[in-house]
Amino acid sequence: MDTPLTGVSYELPAAKRSFRLTTDVSRPTTLSSVSTRVTAEWTFTSAHVAGVGQRMPLSVVRFTPRLSTESTAKAGTRFSVPFTVEGAATARTARKLAFSVSYDDGRTWHPAKAVDGKRLDLRHPAKAGTVSLRVTLTDAAGNTLKQTIHRAYRTIK
Repeated sequence: MDTPLTGVSYELPAAKRSFRLTTDVSRPTTLSSVSTRVTAEWTFTSAHVAGVGQRMPLSVVRFTPRLSTESTAKAGTRFSVPFTVEGAATARTARKLAFSVSYDDGRTWHPAKAVDGKRLDLRHPAKAGTVSLRVTLTDAAGNTLKQTIHRAYRTIK
């Protein structure tokens, strides 16, 4: 389907099946210089449930770094990026939760260390630039998420 994820409902087949759902949302840099593209891909299994309103077993990760009002952080420093896992999984129920960071607009990705299941511990390069964040998650039921925020924020000297 090429329809937006706007809270509308979709009817899934009654038989147990595996599904893949993707979204890719971009906005021009003339509108904002950060979070210019957000992508997510979920895989999950679903089967018939009696009644209406069954929620799909999807999860997302919300990043909440403390940034300036211009969405910037200091280059060349250690930086903490708090996160929460929301939806079907939590940071405790996730079987696999892995993060990566890119300082070159997503051309290369480096593992990012998660501390206490609550925050990322990053080391910003000395050169000013952008920071992109990626997470992959697998929950206890085998449902997955791959989420990327391109240019999540910028770093300045």
